[in-house]
Amino acid sequence: MVNMLTNDDPMAVSRKSPIISMAVVLYDNSTELIDNLISNLFSATSSFINVHLFLINNSPQNSALSVFLRNKEKIDIRIKVIEPKHNLGFGSGNNLVIPFLTSDYHFIINPDVIIADNLQIPKITNYLDHNLEVGLLSPLIKFPDGQVQHLLKKDPTVFDMFLRFLGIPIFKTRQKQFVNLPDGYDHVHYAENVPGSFMVFRTSIFKRIGGFDEKYFLYMEDSDITRAVNKISETVFFPDAFIFHKWQRENKKTFKGIIEMLRSMIIYFDKWGWRIL
Repeated sequence: MVNMLTNDDPMAVSRKSPIISMAVVLYDNSTELIDNLISNLFSATSSFINVHLFLINNSPQNSALSVFLRNKEKIDIRIKVIEPKHNLGFGSGNNLVIPFLTSDYHFIINPDVIIADNLQIPKITNYLDHNLEVGLLSPLIKFPDGQVQHLLKKDPTVFDMFLRFLGIPIFKTRQKQFVNLPDGYDHVHYAENVPGSFMVFRTSIFKRIGGFDEKYFLYMEDSDITRAVNKISETVFFPDAFIFHKWQRENKKTFKGIIEMLRSMIIYFDKWGWRIL
């Protein structure tokens, strides 16, 4: 079971400063956003000696972005750019970093994430340093205005996904329980299903499970990998650290997004079982 031990000093470091790796999958993002992201990530990890940032460009047809990223790589040895020949999707893109990983902790980060200060990452690594049974950690995720995003979920059933897909206020208690309401966001606890916008892996666990299941192109790969981790390790929700994220719901906005979500649901339930209720 998860040990709720925490460290009172968020800036305390272990006897050997951990090696940090971070991966961001990009797709036609603006150079301004990427510039701000790089600056923010290195500022947030300024207390660490060894930090490596992998930028995976899933839009190689964007020549201006490719040139921009290569220039970033040339001027900062902490940055490595990986550019597949075509868009492989979120999970497959993240898996491209596996052969290069030598870190203790590996961060999966969406490009529109902002880390508030340089206290948050040390809080996370200190917790992992003291809780060796934990292979995956999810911090508290907030909207830019400070409101909590209720993205921490239970293992989904077909009925739960149907309710989420409808997006209407029926079976309200069931829908709240699925996202760990009312009190699942105020304490450290074991987690069944954490969001992919910001995931912190013990690198040895990430490599042991082989990263993300590449059958998913987009959506539900985070649910899948949480279950994979929990088969050999433990996942925790850790609200003592937080990040900001602009949550996008493309599966509800476009026909293509809806189709991709349905495809991912079929892959997920075929793999883990079609539990209706």
